[in-house]
Amino acid sequence: MKILLINTVPLASNGISTFIINSAIGLSSKNIDVTIATSNLVDNKLKQKLYKNNIKLVEFKSRNKNPFEYFRDLESYLKNNRFDVVHVNGNSTTMAIELFAAKLAKVKLRIAHSHNTTTEYPTINKILNPLFKYSINGRLACNDAAGRWLYKSNDFVVIRNGIDLDKYKYSYKNRLKIRKQLGIDENEILLGHIGVFNFQKNQSFLIKLLNKLPQNYKLILIGDGADKESVEEKVKKNNLTNRVIFTGNVDNIPAYLSAMDLFLLPSRFEGQPFVLIEATASGLKNIVSDKVSKETNICDNTTYLNLEKLSDWKNKVMDSQSYDRNQLSNQNSMILKSKEYDISSNVSKLIEFYNKKCETVK
Repeated sequence: MKILLINTVPLASNGISTFIINSAIGLSSKNIDVTIATSNLVDNKLKQKLYKNNIKLVEFKSRNKNPFEYFRDLESYLKNNRFDVVHVNGNSTTMAIELFAAKLAKVKLRIAHSHNTTTEYPTINKILNPLFKYSINGRLACNDAAGRWLYKSNDFVVIRNGIDLDKYKYSYKNRLKIRKQLGIDENEILLGHIGVFNFQKNQSFLIKLLNKLPQNYKLILIGDGADKESVEEKVKKNNLTNRVIFTGNVDNIPAYLSAMDLFLLPSRFEGQPFVLIEATASGLKNIVSDKVSKETNICDNTTYLNLEKLSDWKNKVMDSQSYDRNQLSNQNSMILKSKEYDISSNVSKLIEFYNKKCETVK
């Protein structure tokens, strides 16, 4: 079987990319021919990782800046490379661009995979909906909410956002190492957030929150993105420079999770973010926006709060007591595995879905 996984956002440090990369590595380990397509220039370190795992990579011109050229090049590529499956990952019916190109190229199985519960482009989403329905013959979603949002009454299959659970288990050794590296004292409470700096992730909210908390609370923001500079300016303006740590993108996320005391996610909208699965596997308690799907509370360790009620966030953060991270991490990992949030389950379900649909679609 020959599979093309397409990313409709940059292949970088984000949730959709995490799913694609994890899935590609798992599929390749089963001797399946896997290629990843993206419309951005990919970091050399990631390219090497894909190469070592026998995963091919094709980079197209920008999907957003040159959509017609992107469509033409993708269609040509699909016609010249006979794929059994084109599996498009995104947030809206803009996936019609890739699905229609695949239909014109006579690809047998054309899958859309919904990773969110809304879109920043509602008008385009509405316009492209007929083409989306015409081109698709396989429907996947990261959870029920994301599937119902994109597919409405049509049937779909849920593939959980699985991770390597052993890799994300809490480590006291890593906790000490990272906190020493960051200059976090034993009596200081480290609040953590991981994500692209953009409107959706809403990091500015965390700066307002930290400004209401006592001096022994510090905040670490892991990631990069267009809004990072404006968040840094807010930190300076509020005289919080010595309490907020910007790391940029890091390779050892599990170690940083071990160093945190609470995980915060004030997103304006979400489907099922990988980072909440990772934080849960690390034994962290999560405080998140009520705009995040309630399906993310897999291990009963997540509290949902209204973004308009900053005082509720402050009170919940300060009310959160210390807990046995090692015990909680082990317990949560067992629950996550039983509910198919491990990467091995992802890969098995994907292969089953591909095979079954390829047998039935015309």
